[in-house]
Amino acid sequence: MALGSVTSRRATGRGELSGLLARHRWLGWGVRLAGTLGMLAWLWTQLDLQALQGVVARPAVWPLLAMVGLAWLFVLLGGMKFWVLGKALTPLPWIVFLRHFLVATAFGTFTPASLGDFSLAALLRREQVPVHESLAVILLDRVVTMGMYGTIFVPLTFGLLLHTASLWWIPLGVLLSVVLLLLLNSLVAVRQMARCVLAYCPWPLLVACVATTSVLLRQHPWYLASNVGLTFLRCLVSGLVVLCALWAAGEHPPFFPVLAATNTIAILNLLPVSLAGLGVYESGGVALLGYMGLHQERVFVALAYQRVYVLLSSALILAVAYVYARRLGWLTAPLEEPHNDPACAS
Repeated sequence: MALGSVTSRRATGRGELSGLLARHRWLGWGVRLAGTLGMLAWLWTQLDLQALQGVVARPAVWPLLAMVGLAWLFVLLGGMKFWVLGKALTPLPWIVFLRHFLVATAFGTFTPASLGDFSLAALLRREQVPVHESLAVILLDRVVTMGMYGTIFVPLTFGLLLHTASLWWIPLGVLLSVVLLLLLNSLVAVRQMARCVLAYCPWPLLVACVATTSVLLRQHPWYLASNVGLTFLRCLVSGLVVLCALWAAGEHPPFFPVLAATNTIAILNLLPVSLAGLGVYESGGVALLGYMGLHQERVFVALAYQRVYVLLSSALILAVAYVYARRLGWLTAPLEEPHNDPACAS
């Protein structure tokens, strides 16, 4: 491939990333703000403010500290499962990756989730990781996470609510679909057909992402299996975080319903209907755990503990990152171009 063509495709990839970040930005933020305000207004109508004040005034300290420690473990597992998948393509030292991941995660706390993801791709470019590789890993990791929520914890939650075990066909159907997808991806004829179809795609970055995802699924199954295992472990820790928060608020439910409900409402954080899940996550938790018999005001306070911790820790991380980056001159230094060509992924 000619050097001019390679440079052109790289420039196109950068332009597409900028376009994805900017397109319909204000409309998207308006919709998310409306979703957040609407859910907060609904919460206001559901909670007894006098009972709420009584719960807030008496938090249990040790469960609150346990929640903070487990929340850090939750974040580290989130970074590790992404790092394990990404190092199959471009190996990075764990500490180097973690630094960028923490900043992107903190940034995503105050922005829509997709913007936080794209910020990670932008930060990893400084470490010579091509944008199409980062986006492919981000999307595949997101599919694994959403798939686990939807096929394991949502059926478990509805099974608890409906007192039935007849939803087992959902994870079974998804498992069979995944096996079929992996088999199709392993066939040369299918991949050639996909390349012919993608040859008409006007977005080279999308083509490169699809090709990179195919490589990950076909050539690095153990990295993918590690990502799946870490994702499941992270789901367990997520349930423990909320359980400790509930203990701090004076509620002592069994772990299994909390585990199922926590990972069900976590889907709401990933939907583009609120500002980083604010209001929507808390409303889902109050509605779902309240329906399971938990005290609604205590549930809200527990989720508020979690939200306040996330906001404060994210603000601290961003402040430290800003000072560190300014001290090293990263805010004004130009980025070096990654050497990998998106067109070479196959």
